[in-house]
Amino acid sequence: MSQSTEDSTIYTEKPSSPTELIPARYFGESSLEASRIVQVIPFKRTVLLTPHRARAADFSQHQWLFKQATSEIWYEKPAKSIHQLQPMALNESSGPRNNPNPIALETPRVWSSDALTTPPDDDIYDCTAGHSRDGDFMGTCHDCTDEKSEALERTELVYCLVVSTSHSTDQLYGPGMGTQNHGRQIYKLVKCGSREAAVVEAFYAAGCNGWNVLFSCVLRMGETFDERDGRVERVDALWKLAEKKSGDTIRVFY
Repeated sequence: MSQSTEDSTIYTEKPSSPTELIPARYFGESSLEASRIVQVIPFKRTVLLTPHRARAADFSQHQWLFKQATSEIWYEKPAKSIHQLQPMALNESSGPRNNPNPIALETPRVWSSDALTTPPDDDIYDCTAGHSRDGDFMGTCHDCTDEKSEALERTELVYCLVVSTSHSTDQLYGPGMGTQNHGRQIYKLVKCGSREAAVVEAFYAAGCNGWNVLFSCVLRMGETFDERDGRVERVDALWKLAEKKSGDTIRVFY
């Protein structure tokens, strides 16, 4: 038996598609909270999959990217004293070493948080509209679920992924090629218009390119950091982004 065949037998989970790697998870469903190693079959890549909940501190770690970055461009995280991001691209004032040269990590991480797993038609349990005649009813309110999911379908959302890897300082290696000569950490912001598209991006980034998917969140179009400069407000349910809100507040689901 070859080494690659032996390695492939030790993984109990072998997702072969984006939806198998990051499936939708409805409210009330049991889920695996433990991080685990899986093998993404099409690319024969081992991936560390983590499903834990995101906290405010996690969002704040990447807020600099949401505020200043242009999507699909690699950046280094600026020092606290630097307020302007410098993209890793060749220009008149920078040499060839500043070209982005992202490497493929041996075991990239994918954080399958609520932003990536919550479907637009998620079940709603807390009915406040009086749809149920039984005051002790604790199950899914189908009327609320249908109303909120239809409202979300009419709402333009922005799914944001924070992708990261190391920058190779060895010019003998092209982009995506692994090397032990790792440079500094680099980050990229990826934006999508749907959960399905975001899951595909995460699957390809980790499985094919070997990059980390460090964080994900959802915003409402018209309330992003490009369009507003107010305070950030976390919403505890995806469907709440369908409700219009005036002012400069930036609502985020993660």
